[in-house]
Amino acid sequence: LKMPQIKKHRSFDTRNTMIAEGFVHKIIAPWNNQHNKYWSEMCADVVEVFGLPGDRFMTHPTFEYMDIAFKSKKDAELCKILLSEKIGT
Repeated sequence: LKMPQIKKHRSFDTRNTMIAEGFVHKIIAPWNNQHNKYWSEMCADVVEVFGLPGDRFMTHPTFEYMDIAFKSKKDAELCKILLSEKIGT
């Protein structure tokens, strides 16, 4: 039997794809054993200011941190300020 090919869904795009699409200004949010409430609040803060991922920003989770990549340097700097207490920058 031949196994069917699995197509990647957009939410599983690699960092290279994010860069190719212009999301080049990156914030790194380390997991640091944070609890679920912390991540819920952080994600809600980002979505409230920048909208849903895809237009102004994209995310890429790894085992150690989550990349939040923006098209605009201004948006990346604003996000860094917004999350500064949470991510320790």
